[in-house]
This record gives sequence, C-alpha cells and structure tokens, in this order.
Amino acid sequence: MTKKIVLSICSVLFFACLASAQTTPASTGQEPSTPAEFTKKFFEIYSTQPQDAIDFIFSGEKVSKESKDDITAIKKNLKMTLGVAGDYVGYELITEKNVGNSYKLMSYLVKHDKQPIRFVFVYYKPKDKWKISTFQFNTNMDDELNDAAGVDKLKQNKE
Repeated sequence: MTKKIVLSICSVLFFACLASAQTTPASTGQEPSTPAEFTKKFFEIYSTQPQDAIDFIFSGEKVSKESKDDITAIKKNLKMTLGVAGDYVGYELITEKNVGNSYKLMSYLVKHDKQPIRFVFVYYKPKDKWKISTFQFNTNMDDELNDAAGVDKLKQNKE
C-alpha cells in the first residue's frame, strides 16, 4: 500500500517593505537587475542553501522587526516543508504574469524527490529598480490541479 504524504502548510506570504532602495547583497557580486535574474540567483542559492536563498531574496530591503519575524517564520516553515518534500531536483516556470511594466508575478514548480513545492515571487518596480513585493510557497498543487480538471472547467463542444 502506497502511503501518500499530504503536507498541509498554509501559504506563507510576506509583503516586504518597499520604502527603501534595493542594495547590493554583499555575497552576490553583481546585483541582479531583472525579476528573472533575481529568481535565477535565488534558485542557484536554494539548490545548496535554501535558508540562505530566503535571506537573499529579502536582502535588499530594510525590514521592520515584524518583517524580520515573518522572514524567520518563512524559513522555519520552509525547513519543515523540505523535510517532507525531500531533496531538491530542479525548478520549472509555471507561469509569468505582468501588470503593466512595473508589476510581475512569477510562479515556479520546485521539484523535490518526494513532492513538488510551488514558489510564487511578485516583483514591483516603483522607479528604476525591481524589488520583491511578495514571496509565497505552498504544497497544495494537487488540489489546484484537480480543481482545474473539474467538469465545470472542461470546454464543451458546440455543434
């Protein structure tokens, strides 16, 4: 009998403070300048140091004590999730959506050997530099896939 592990962790949302200018993270060399570059660098770090990747994504923001607590919670929840998801295998872009030229959502399927995790990054460019606005991860992809395949979502043939 195959035992299906279902991890029910609520989505972890974090709205970063957008009042400060992005600064170059000390350990990353040249600063990423586009959402795609930020995300690529995130996954390079995540492949070996998932907790450091969370620090990286928020490293250019001045954050309040409450925001620091949120980052700590994200890292704690990610550690628990990774314990169930298994070893990192890779990632694939699920979708990318834009609102004008200054707001972008990028959703990724993050592949682990036991189960996938979805990461969602929302970036915002108030002036000339992109900033992380929201970071979210969850493991409820099965439910969403089943919902998307529901009868009410099927195209009906019209003759």
